[in-house]
Amino acid sequence: MQSRVVSIRRASGVLASLGAWVLLLSGITAAAENYGYDPDANPAATYQQALERASQQDKLVLLVFGSEWCADCRSLNKKMAQAPLSATVDEHFIVAHVDIGNWDRNMAFTEQFGEPVAKGIPSIVIVGSDKKLLYVSEAGEFASARSTDLESLDAWFKDRLALIAQQ
Repeated sequence: MQSRVVSIRRASGVLASLGAWVLLLSGITAAAENYGYDPDANPAATYQQALERASQQDKLVLLVFGSEWCADCRSLNKKMAQAPLSATVDEHFIVAHVDIGNWDRNMAFTEQFGEPVAKGIPSIVIVGSDKKLLYVSEAGEFASARSTDLESLDAWFKDRLALIAQQ
């Protein structure tokens, strides 16, 4: 009888651990699914919503320009959903994606921030909740996101945040 109780307790512990892993993995998947490019989205409306949320949460807006066909764009999105970069992004930014297709979609919207996609995608713009332009990636800094390790991306964002704080 006692061995049966121990077996049941062990099985319960294993199931609880398995359940915790399933929840953890589904959370990672859900976070990654939030980062993507919707070709049908209205970028002006998406941007306005991001500005409102940033104002409410005392965060910055991170606009990410790219497209689903782009392997580096998908790679950056995946990395933004992984620690330690996910913590930096979640703590400091409201993220909004702008699908530019093959440089044939949402370009008028994109150009109001300068030339963030002229030298490759993905590209980013950082904006204050007051619409103040704080950073524009115009040199193709993220166009090789596939080959950039997670820690380097996280360090880049932390360094940029420190520079923004000094402005």
